[in-house]
Amino acid sequence: MDMQNYLGFLTELNQALDTLTALEQRKLKAVQNNDLQTLDQCMKQEQAAALDLRGREHKRNALLKELGLEQVSLRDLPSHCPPQYKHQATEISQQVLRSYQVLSSTQQAARTLMESNVRHIQQELERRETAHQKQPPASKKTQTDFRA
Repeated sequence: MDMQNYLGFLTELNQALDTLTALEQRKLKAVQNNDLQTLDQCMKQEQAAALDLRGREHKRNALLKELGLEQVSLRDLPSHCPPQYKHQATEISQQVLRSYQVLSSTQQAARTLMESNVRHIQQELERRETAHQKQPPASKKTQTDFRA
């Protein structure tokens, strides 16, 4: 196994994280605009992306095992690379870590906004239920006997 293959994998992973970040930003905008159709589409795409990332994680573990670097974190990767790959490993590992940080931040913002909206919806439903319970019962209509 060649270190260059692993670095190529990390480049692809970085692109996948950036794509997922763009999706999260679309989701955030959909929540802000109460665009439920776009939000639903984003969530479906997010589920597919989660499966893709799970597959990438398995591949990453296999690649690291082949390189004998299973216990090496991404941050420490450059110090475990052959000298000719240190610079490239430093750049790509920093890019992946930054992309992951931006993704995490965007996901947190979307989650917080969605939770806030759900709380507002719950409060509105509770308010309506309370208002409905306080309404006086509808007066009984008198019935007319048409048999006469």
